[in-house]
Amino acid sequence: MKSTAAFKHLLMYYRNNKTLLSMHVNTGTHIQIAQYLGALDCLYWQALGNGLTNLAKGIKRTILHSYRFHQVRLPCHPLEITPTVETRPDNAHPGEQIDIEDLIRGAA
Repeated sequence: MKSTAAFKHLLMYYRNNKTLLSMHVNTGTHIQIAQYLGALDCLYWQALGNGLTNLAKGIKRTILHSYRFHQVRLPCHPLEITPTVETRPDNAHPGEQIDIEDLIRGAA
């Protein structure tokens, strides 16, 4: 990992926004979720611009992983079709995206 000032700065904001996003996924409004997704997207592009590819990949994985828990999407990531009620396991919520691999492993 690079120990530059840019890396430390972006990492601090990434961790902060990741924590805030996870806190507001279940209790926050769509506006709050969109705010944190937008901040993470900004950090993603800043990391790429500074040559911090691994950090950028981690930020992108966080954004994509968060889509499993809410319906808010960045403009560059369209809303995927949600499974119908018949294909949804008993413990899934109506707005929750289901990962087919988790479903196969029984984690859903």
